[in-house]
Amino acid sequence: MSGPNDPQEMEGLVGAAYARRCLVLSEGREWECAVGGRLLRKGSLVAGDRVRFLPGAEGLGTIREVHPRSTVLERPQVGRERSSNARFGRSVSLQPLAANVDQLVVVSSLHEPPFRVGLVERILVAAARADLLPLIHITKLDLDTDDAFRGWQEHFAGLNIPVLGSDIIHPDTLAPLKEALVGKISVLVGHSGVGKTTLLNAIAGTTLAVGEVAPYHQRGRHTTSTARLVPLPDGGWVIDSPGIREFGLSGVAAADLARYFPGMEPFLGECAFRDCCHRTESGCSVRAAVADGRYPAERYDGYLKLLQEVSGESGRS
Repeated sequence: MSGPNDPQEMEGLVGAAYARRCLVLSEGREWECAVGGRLLRKGSLVAGDRVRFLPGAEGLGTIREVHPRSTVLERPQVGRERSSNARFGRSVSLQPLAANVDQLVVVSSLHEPPFRVGLVERILVAAARADLLPLIHITKLDLDTDDAFRGWQEHFAGLNIPVLGSDIIHPDTLAPLKEALVGKISVLVGHSGVGKTTLLNAIAGTTLAVGEVAPYHQRGRHTTSTARLVPLPDGGWVIDSPGIREFGLSGVAAADLARYFPGMEPFLGECAFRDCCHRTESGCSVRAAVADGRYPAERYDGYLKLLQEVSGESGRS
């Protein structure tokens, strides 16, 4: 095997990964690279992985090494979020979604489909657990007839999480998001049909296929089938992830959920019980913060809903 300084080999980023091959981006070009069994046994490659590869003729190549990941965003394997294994307390397999990401952009539409605050909070928990900078971007502001966008900005106020918005009809509304993406590897995560691919086409100048929203349930059809890495004109990269109808929290213990839940960490550490889950326990500092208005009751209700789900996965009532 060639050494790390072999002039024939190159460094690159995985742009998209499939069963035994992946697309690698390097020096403004794209190679379709084979992935050998030895590397596959170490784990699946994902968009954002840094690799060393041997380029070949006609845009083909071979992956020689996968570098250690600085961060990894995971989710339960598709279709297993509410499996019988989860209900009976057995572990649910996690799959990596993206690697070496700096920032997670939660994309949600204002309407069609409607803004789902529970899903947004769920994804924010995943971002905190993966140590990623969070950013919320709300699309379809052209449908804002009741000042709903301002309402959601106020809902997330005080969390040090930017809440941006855009109207695809007016490209100038995309300027704050473009600025926030420069120089970073960001991953777009959100419900199907919220406009992730449309958003990416607008900020990256791509022409990726866009799906429609199914009218009978107001949920989008899945357009992106695998996470893919796209370079941005002003520098930086964006990973467009598959649309998700659910984003499970397998692997998060009930006692740890509060550490990751938006805005709750400042109120931790003063409870009467070290394993306090901040639900019904006496002497709970979080419940005291809710009672005196220091922590929003509406946000706390969202925490309790996720806590119930996480407790169920871990076999607790």
